[in-house]
Amino acid sequence: MTQLQGHVLVVDDLDTNRDALSRMLEREGLTTEVAQDGFDALAKVRAGSFDVILLDVMMPRLDGIQTLTILKQEVATRDIPVIMLSALNESKAIRECIELGAEDYLPKPIDRALLRARIASCLRRKQLQDKEKHYMMRLESTNEELRRLSMLKSRFLGMAAHDLKNPMTTILVLADQLVESGEKPDGVGLRRKQFDRIRESVQKMLGIIQALLDSAATESGHLELRLLPIDLCQAVQEVAEENRIYAESKQIAIQCELPSNPVVAHVDAVRIRDVMDNLINNAIKFSPESRLILVSLEQVDRKAHFAVKDQGPGLTEEDQNLVFGLYQRLSAKPTGSEFSTGLGLSIVKQRVELHSGRVWVESQPGAGATFHVELPMDLYPS
Repeated sequence: MTQLQGHVLVVDDLDTNRDALSRMLEREGLTTEVAQDGFDALAKVRAGSFDVILLDVMMPRLDGIQTLTILKQEVATRDIPVIMLSALNESKAIRECIELGAEDYLPKPIDRALLRARIASCLRRKQLQDKEKHYMMRLESTNEELRRLSMLKSRFLGMAAHDLKNPMTTILVLADQLVESGEKPDGVGLRRKQFDRIRESVQKMLGIIQALLDSAATESGHLELRLLPIDLCQAVQEVAEENRIYAESKQIAIQCELPSNPVVAHVDAVRIRDVMDNLINNAIKFSPESRLILVSLEQVDRKAHFAVKDQGPGLTEEDQNLVFGLYQRLSAKPTGSEFSTGLGLSIVKQRVELHSGRVWVESQPGAGATFHVELPMDLYPS
């Protein structure tokens, strides 16, 4: 005969009964604890975890029926199977116990074979209940994740529609103007400007779409890294140079502080350049004219530390809590009427964490902001 598995609480006011029942159950493979009355039983049930409770009906202070009533009222204990024990063969008491939620009833003296059968039945029922609870918790967790994703999708579609509307409207207006300017003898210069604005609008739309696609790829886990050794000093210089024309349009200077020796790390060059570009571009976007942006890189132990410090309006405490979230629009606004998707810094965080690094911001309102990135230098391809 297979051994039973479970933890049983034996509640009886007589030592001899408790000891006899405990020995009987332990011979069947069960573990036991004992309680001498209802108060003792409630304390142990609330503090521990039991698969079945054997509960004597007749006890001093708090009897079995009163104890059963409390057990079935409390959320944490109401699903534990309870088998009532009594030397009295009183149908009214038995009926009351069953109505209160007891699983079964056993008369004293206890028959071992009957006790085993009743315990085994309760254990099977308890296992099914536990599996159902676990399944429901997983289902609720899945539903919660689906609700979150649905909300993100709605925000995604809403922002995509909003963000793409402006450049598309600009293109339509410029197309109409091009038709009109074609009929004017001096319209060549005007058409050139209109073509440039159309190009800018299309590039803006492509940037929005690419940012959304990159974010979706990272969220779905489909973004793979191509790790190779690169000199981060060179990458910083190149990205800073790529942003220099944009900075000069706002009379902003970019100053790089780099170590004299190369800082070589195993990273995905494209993704890390995205990180640098987003942070430098973001600093320019939110800085007033004629300010300085300091870009620095240093090696500390076997980690590379990259930082971008601006002299912009800074971030409030609330903004700092939201700054790396998806689709966030903060209280600070671009200083030159630039466009922002609300995705740049969330992409930075995703890229950095894919490299097992970390990113954070230090800022005081009115005193600029410094964005920090820390990357392990020895992250090798798996």
